[in-house]
Amino acid sequence: MREARLVDVTEEAAAAGFCCQVLMTERVWNLCCQWTELDNVRQGHQEQGSRVGDLFLVPATKLKIGVAGGYAENELLTPFGLRYQLYCLLRGENSQEARLVTLRILPATFIGDTYGLIVSFPDDPV
Repeated sequence: MREARLVDVTEEAAAAGFCCQVLMTERVWNLCCQWTELDNVRQGHQEQGSRVGDLFLVPATKLKIGVAGGYAENELLTPFGLRYQLYCLLRGENSQEARLVTLRILPATFIGDTYGLIVSFPDDPV
């Protein structure tokens, strides 16, 4: 099985309160974040920055609520990841209707033993 290619979205995740390196699978980036002028014509106007930010609001809120409820972050971010759902207008579809998608945010260790997170679809090989 081939590992997924990753896109660095650390700066965008920081705006939602994440304070570590955050990567996203290329598949999530291509379907849920990336947006061009051609996409605006085909599927309606969207801002790429807003699309990226939207992906972090739900997990950031779930983590904050969980920690406030007495859980440790590592209890919430299990090796299988924190799963969450949101409505997203998927890029490349011939539709202007948002679909409910399931994503997960996984704890990861990167080069140099740097702790971080990876956002992926549940079936992405990471």
